Parts: sequence; C-alpha cells; structure tokens
Amino acid sequence: MKRFARPLALLAVVLPLAAVLSFPAQAQTKNNRPTLMQLVAHDEARIAQLKANLRISEEQERDWTGFETALKNIAKKRAERRLALMEEWDNRENENDRGKAMSHAETLRKHAEALALRAEEVRAIADAAEPLSDKLNNWQRQQVDQIIRTYVQAPFIPEDPRRRNF
Repeated sequence: MKRFARPLALLAVVLPLAAVLSFPAQAQTKNNRPTLMQLVAHDEARIAQLKANLRISEEQERDWTGFETALKNIAKKRAERRLALMEEWDNRENENDRGKAMSHAETLRKHAEALALRAEEVRAIADAAEPLSDKLNNWQRQQVDQIIRTYVQAPFIPEDPRRRNF
C-alpha cells in the first residue's frame, strides 16, 4: 500500500488542479477556443498522469526528468502550431478567400510540413526516452508500448480546420 501512496497523492493533487486551470470559462478565446496556457496545462497533466501510472521509482527519476522536459517542450510547440493553424484558417476565411478551399497542392504541402515536424518530435522523444527505457521493468515497458502505439497512430491535430472541406 505504501508504494501506491506517492503516485496516488500526486494524482490527487495534479488532476483536479489541471482540470480547474485548463478550462476556465473566462479565459476562452474566439469561438470558445482554448488558450495556449490551457492546452499546455492539459498536456502537463497528462504527462504527470503518465508518470504516476508508470510508477516511476527513485532510481528512474533522474532519467524521467529529461524525458519529461522533452515531452513538455514538444507539447508547447504542438499547442502553438495548433493555435497558429486555427488563426491562419480564421484569417483565410475573413480575407478574399472566404469559403474558398485550399488547393490540392497547398493541402499536400501543409500535410508534408506537419509530417516533417511530427517526425522531428518522434525523434526527440526517442532520444529522450532511451536512457529511461533501459531502466524500466517489464510491466512499465508494456505500458509504454501501449502508449507509443496510441501516439504513433494519433492524427496531427484531431480537429484540423484544413479538413473542414473534406
């Protein structure tokens, strides 16, 4: 029971705090969109939950810190790109191109750019995870395998505004 006390205490503190901080009504922007701070707070809560679920030991803590930093940096960049993409779409709708769909070539270029950024992120995660993965036990490795499969199959941005016309 004692070994579960620390992760449970962390979850008990982090998850409610993240829920309160990530979606306050007065901080919403245009069309009830989340802010950068909300997106980052949501991802940081997910990272804290991952740590608690993996039951990171004291020996693994040093390597976890580097991995966590890499995940947080990537989460912030993705949130910034997501908001920039939404802003770009709004500007496109408000200018002369109102209602005009992107050309196929433009869509393919945007997709290629997103894939290149995603590949760079996956490399950074792999580099940061390598020292930690050597110290994980079998149960932790199984958990990480499931998470990786989910991450690799996830879309770039689920509510990608470029897909509105498809």
